[in-house]
Amino acid sequence: MQETFKKIAFLAPRPGMELPAFSAYWRSVHGPTVANAPGYAAYRTRYAQNHRIGDGPVGARFPYPGVAIFHLPSGGSNEAEFSRSPTYRAHIRVDELNFIDMDRTISMAATENVIRPGNGPIKVLIVAGRRDGMERAEFDRRLRDACAVAQREGCGFTDRLAGWTVDHIVEGSFQLPGARPAHAFTADCIQELWFQTEQDIAEAFASVAYRTHIAPAFGDLFADVRLLSFRAEEIVFFDEGGPTAHAAPAPSSPAPAPVGQNRT
Repeated sequence: MQETFKKIAFLAPRPGMELPAFSAYWRSVHGPTVANAPGYAAYRTRYAQNHRIGDGPVGARFPYPGVAIFHLPSGGSNEAEFSRSPTYRAHIRVDELNFIDMDRTISMAATENVIRPGNGPIKVLIVAGRRDGMERAEFDRRLRDACAVAQREGCGFTDRLAGWTVDHIVEGSFQLPGARPAHAFTADCIQELWFQTEQDIAEAFASVAYRTHIAPAFGDLFADVRLLSFRAEEIVFFDEGGPTAHAAPAPSSPAPAPVGQNRT
């Protein structure tokens, strides 16, 4: 399995901004702004937006409208350096203030394990925390074992997957924008599962393999009150050192009018 260091951010709209306006601005303005920021390739190797399009198949409803996922150059987190850079402060942060609630948006660091390479047009993200009393090292080991069980016993589930990764969240890495510490949120892993169709999602999670092998293996690890999921459309704006076709700037896309957001 390949391992990559990542930053993952749960985005919240600024006060007074409706979700359709938030999603449209994030996609059409902020995505290209980030991908085309001067010097961005020194800090990120991939930038993808995951727009929530519906509830997920397990756990509770995910309370954020979307998740941004960034791949970082080798060597671990560079968030403090990035937050001080002209790339962030002069280009990205000024645009974040147009649509993000800077006091409710949460980011975290993670290491990614690729269980099945690939992707697809629709995605399920599952956010989970470990059961009380379970040590983190034990959780990570048992999570890897559960993935191995799924690969071995999961025909009916895994044969409907187009791709699958597990992100192990780094303990103590939760932050607000600008590398400010955040203490009100905890999670231990995020699973990213890609599918070709909505029907594949439904059949995968209704399969005998999922119900008899995969769900019990993961159920022994996850706390029910800390299990969330949602379905998403993923849009990649930056990859392999440069902007993608999605990063072409949108013509005449004005910033939303201020609604009382503190911009200090």
